[in-house]
Amino acid sequence: MEAFLETLIGLILLAYALAEVLGRWMGVGALAWGKRSEPKIALTFDDGPSERTPELLALLERHGVKATMFLTGQKAEQHPELVEAIRAAGHQLEAHGYWHRPALLMAPWTEWAHIARSPGQLYRPPWGIHSPFTRLFARLQGKQVALWDLESRDWLEQDPAALVERLLFYVKGGSVILLHDGPERTLKLLELLLPRLKEYGYQPVRMDEMELRPLGPRQGLERALQGSEERFDAKAEVYKAGYRYNNVLRLQKQQYHGPELPGYPQGTPCMWIHFESARLAAMSPMQALRAFRETLKEAARVLEAHPDVRFIYGMSYLGEGAKALGFEMHPLPRRDELLSKVTTAWFSWLYRGELPKHLFSDPAQIVYMTRETLLSRYGSAKPATTPSSPPPAPAQPQSPPA
Repeated sequence: MEAFLETLIGLILLAYALAEVLGRWMGVGALAWGKRSEPKIALTFDDGPSERTPELLALLERHGVKATMFLTGQKAEQHPELVEAIRAAGHQLEAHGYWHRPALLMAPWTEWAHIARSPGQLYRPPWGIHSPFTRLFARLQGKQVALWDLESRDWLEQDPAALVERLLFYVKGGSVILLHDGPERTLKLLELLLPRLKEYGYQPVRMDEMELRPLGPRQGLERALQGSEERFDAKAEVYKAGYRYNNVLRLQKQQYHGPELPGYPQGTPCMWIHFESARLAAMSPMQALRAFRETLKEAARVLEAHPDVRFIYGMSYLGEGAKALGFEMHPLPRRDELLSKVTTAWFSWLYRGELPKHLFSDPAQIVYMTRETLLSRYGSAKPATTPSSPPPAPAQPQSPPA
């Protein structure tokens, strides 16, 4: 009997752990982002209505933005006039559960009532936390679980301007941004964020105006790895080569340590190219070409602000397409070419779900562009400021309050 109870407890704990990993961390089966090739993004607000809902609605109206509000059922019952004001303003109303409690601390019958008493076609669990019953109960009640792919961190005691810079660094076409109805910090953040999102070509819309699909296991893995990407960017001091919605490059300043290039020995100051794989994977060849040309103009501004940098470079199979953009080619050593093939295979599978046809037929090469070529082809005489690096990443992942 004791062994049976131990086994039963072990299976229950395993079920809860899997629900947390697959449901919350990876988001498998949930809605979390739209098409990366389009400029549409969704601003979503949890925990309302609140005493600051009228201010939030006025701010969104002033900027001409429609959003998606995930309302707590208990608060909605207490403030029906605010719910009606949200609806009248044209925003999308969805469910955040009746009580603001984590699913892990609710009995199954309580979680059923929690979901049932909060109206909406979409359901966002408080904190995103799942129990083994969350997805089943939501589906039986005709609701689709909706998460996010970018946290605003508006619950942290941080400068709103710093939070905005981080959001602009990581927002992509199709992003679903997690915000909250309640903190004063959120209002200050939005005042800074919304004009710049529009300046960079993004179009904030309601979630029901986006093409959203439930995440599969591969997209779930992509979502789970977002934190590691952010920690790498902070440690390596990666720069954003432009903030437009179709930006496809980030740049990492370093001393060159690859095979010697004509006129550029090891130790030469340079910038290593990191491709925005999620964006590129969703683009057609013509969209990608246009995006490269626009992004290289922004990369030229980065180099204008870093006069010591002599060239930019990366590893690629772009071939003739890279030459058309102004890049030069140089062979890779066998070991580096193998590493490039493995890396390319990984990112192609992660973001496209397939291996590129040229992977084992075409050689990977170093593609590089000299400072003189970049500035002459894409530079501007206008003064430029240095694009910001991402803020330091936290040592441990931080969970939102909703």
